[in-house]
Amino acid sequence: MILWGRPSSVNVQKVLWALTELGLPYDHRIVGGKYKGLDAPEFKALTPVPRVPVLQHGVEVVWESHAILRYLAPKTITTQADIWMEFGSTTLQPPFIGMFWQRVRMTPQQQAKAALAVHVNSLNAGMAILESGMSDGRAYIAGPVFSMADIAIGSLFYRIIDLYSNFLLQYPKVMAWHKTIAARAGYKKWVATSYAELKMS
Repeated sequence: MILWGRPSSVNVQKVLWALTELGLPYDHRIVGGKYKGLDAPEFKALTPVPRVPVLQHGVEVVWESHAILRYLAPKTITTQADIWMEFGSTTLQPPFIGMFWQRVRMTPQQQAKAALAVHVNSLNAGMAILESGMSDGRAYIAGPVFSMADIAIGSLFYRIIDLYSNFLLQYPKVMAWHKTIAARAGYKKWVATSYAELKMS
């Protein structure tokens, strides 16, 4: 099993965390971003989309991070887990990416306060939905047991809290859930890591 992608990518971090949770052996080929390699013939032969992550498993090649999570652990993808994974893709990750680009991937001169406010407001709206979804006292996003949905969504949180330390104070259920997942070995190893290489001065 070969995973292609740079570990500073949140989407690659999802797969690295999943592989750690599952205890699966793999070879990690670091490509993308400052490491380049997306134009190399070996990588281009795997996927029509020049971005990471890509998982190569024998003759199987899977791209898109959530598709890879589903491939790695299909038995954990209940209907509820699948719903929340899609929620992460459609509702949480877009404003997260917008916020992160404004705060980290742009120079101060490029940043736009109005655009940042829109992204943060949308992220808060998504968090309110997540908080409501966990109002039944569930321990994890999709129910009483840890699933790929926790990885799909949880991988965003280290950077959110690093940039906005009080962001979760108004979402106590989400905050308690995050405290639980942040203690897991895969989160500590792959998610709670420096993203200094992505910062623009």
